[in-house]
Amino acid sequence: MKDIQVLHKGKVYEGQVGYDHEEFMEITLHETDGFAAGDTAICFDFKRRLTMRVLHVSQSKVIMAPANAEVFHIQARPKKVYEELFGDEQSAVKSFKLNTFATINDDFKTTAVRITDVSQLGIGFEINDFSIKMHHVYNSMIICDDECIYPKLIVRYAHILEKTIRYGAELHSISQKDLNILRYYIVTQQFNQLMHA
Repeated sequence: MKDIQVLHKGKVYEGQVGYDHEEFMEITLHETDGFAAGDTAICFDFKRRLTMRVLHVSQSKVIMAPANAEVFHIQARPKKVYEELFGDEQSAVKSFKLNTFATINDDFKTTAVRITDVSQLGIGFEINDFSIKMHHVYNSMIICDDECIYPKLIVRYAHILEKTIRYGAELHSISQKDLNILRYYIVTQQFNQLMHA
């Protein structure tokens, strides 16, 4: 393991790098109490200095990603106009492939869906059902490993595929805690896909 120092809120922590990849870094620390998901820290050794953000904190480890990582662009955008997000001059947006289950709720009807991808524009899901209403706010529950998150989604488009229908929904609202869980889940799933490729 490589030694690294972490500058966080004016205090320097000594740590060891367990895993180092361009998408995220796992650092073992003797003390993690002061860290919280979303915090910014500077990680440095004799070769480099990186501005990172905390994705996940456990008793002895902190998982961080570069502060400018695409995963931090995923957030609720309730005040954005739909056309601003999907305009003609839009730049390429990185999409993270997922394969997890969720439910969307409308009044008294709960529908099971499969989440296929997430990007800063929103969440893609598939279902064999035409009853999903466009431009409608749905309560949802998304399974992220052994935790569930509860964002509100607005369905913006539908695309009929050969065997299913793919819907695109923007994140209307999500709590900061749920957003941190989602970001950590995305990064761990990308890591798992990389390891099994």
